[in-house]
Amino acid sequence: MKKQSSIRFVAGAFALLLLAPLMTGKGMQVADAAPAAGIIVPLYTYPGGTWDTVVKTKNNHPAVPIVAIVNPASGPGASKDSNYVSGIAQLKAAGVVVIGYVSTAYTSRSLAAVKGDIDKWGSWYGVDGIFFDEQTNWAGGESYYAQAGDYAKSKGLGFTVGNPGANSLPSYLSTVDVVLIYESPGLPNLSDYVLWGSSAKDQLGMIPFSVSSLSTSWLKGATGFIGWVYVTSDGLPNPWDSLPTYFDDMAALLDGGSPTGGDPTHQMTVKSLDQTGNPINGMWTEVKQNGATVSTGYTPLTLTLKDGTYTVSAGNYQQIIFDHWSDGSKSITKSINLSSNTALTAYYNNGVVTSPLSVKLNAGKTTGLTGTSITFSASILGGTAPYTWSINYGDGTSSPYVSAPTISKTYNKAGTYTALANGRDATGKIATSNPVVLTITQSTSTLTVKTVNAASNAINGYYTTLWQNGALVKSAYSPTSFTFKNGQTYQLSLADYGGYAFDHWNDGSTIRQMTVTLGVHDTYSALQDNANKGDANHKISGA
Repeated sequence: MKKQSSIRFVAGAFALLLLAPLMTGKGMQVADAAPAAGIIVPLYTYPGGTWDTVVKTKNNHPAVPIVAIVNPASGPGASKDSNYVSGIAQLKAAGVVVIGYVSTAYTSRSLAAVKGDIDKWGSWYGVDGIFFDEQTNWAGGESYYAQAGDYAKSKGLGFTVGNPGANSLPSYLSTVDVVLIYESPGLPNLSDYVLWGSSAKDQLGMIPFSVSSLSTSWLKGATGFIGWVYVTSDGLPNPWDSLPTYFDDMAALLDGGSPTGGDPTHQMTVKSLDQTGNPINGMWTEVKQNGATVSTGYTPLTLTLKDGTYTVSAGNYQQIIFDHWSDGSKSITKSINLSSNTALTAYYNNGVVTSPLSVKLNAGKTTGLTGTSITFSASILGGTAPYTWSINYGDGTSSPYVSAPTISKTYNKAGTYTALANGRDATGKIATSNPVVLTITQSTSTLTVKTVNAASNAINGYYTTLWQNGALVKSAYSPTSFTFKNGQTYQLSLADYGGYAFDHWNDGSTIRQMTVTLGVHDTYSALQDNANKGDANHKISGA
């Protein structure tokens, strides 16, 4: 009973959070009827244009509750980020409820560590609540999340959400205020969730991703029994690093209206990297159209824009100086004709002068038998990232240029090969690596010949010969072994001696001279007939 009364209190507190901007004069346009549901958006981007879009949508639809889950570093991170402080403040000022991400690792993370993250969220960022990710959905974990949720509320973080990402048990509804029962690609079949009914609507939510277009009928059906929803076209590996172009339409539908329609929109993403391809986040970026500023923000920046021509300007910061765009262009301002989703990458010199391009070729092994696969890798330094590379295998063939970390080659002929790698940077410069000498030798197999009588007992000392192309290669007395290169074809023959005469090989063949091709370690057994006894079971077998 205590948990239920706690939830009722928090629901009231959440209502006050939503009404706060209305009572202070912001967003006085209140819808005539309550919205069908609220939006709970994982806002896993750096503060900037994407956050501005959430604020704009909230201003367009003030009656629709919007909860933003913020996540600097799979949690609050090791230190406070001033850009997150100001970004969260702007979201809250618009009436967006902000909750901080906390990992629970399905209860394997200690409650002490979870409480430590909660303390950071409260003291650093003043969020409104906590998002407990990786929540269990089986019996036994309820106490863990009840304690974590109660601790968050005791610190003034009054709105709590648990995310098992899949259907859960009713017992978890008493541990947090909202449980997200779906986080997967595609829209779920709502008939799988009808047992929840509508009594728990305000405590249930779904966040499907990889949904190319918003289904009005699905949204209407889902909000009949869930109170929180977010649908996005973004997909794996991180479906939460951008907003769908239909984000405002989703809010409009929940607000009881119709999608806004209008000109088609696309996403423009701007990232910043150093010359070795490592991210440099937080670089100031400006986007303009016809000389007017459309949006500004820090990288990585994702904007939803209409068709048109835009200029994107990359900013410098202290010793971090812009060098080039991913297409090699050097101007700090780039013109983009936006007609589809577009990703831009700006490369920076981080206080270091670009060194000459150099390539070092490495081989997993430098010796082997024919049929051996050699795996190559290359270390490319200097120049201008990103890099591609190719290998001249030394046998008259080469690989295409690739960005993959390794290239493999199977050598089927014996010989000595000198392999070289060519590395190419973003500006088209090419450097050649050190040579790597490979020695490939012909692989061999052993042919073993045995002689037995009808009882399969060994009888030794029979003259055995090995021929190739009509010439005697080697002779010996049984049992004996011959070692030769793979792939060679030989004729194996066995002579009679004393009272025993050849009968057959162990594969049933009665031809005295057997043709063999070596490829593995082979054993051939010949059965010698005791002519004095008239033994009719003489044989030679081959394996």
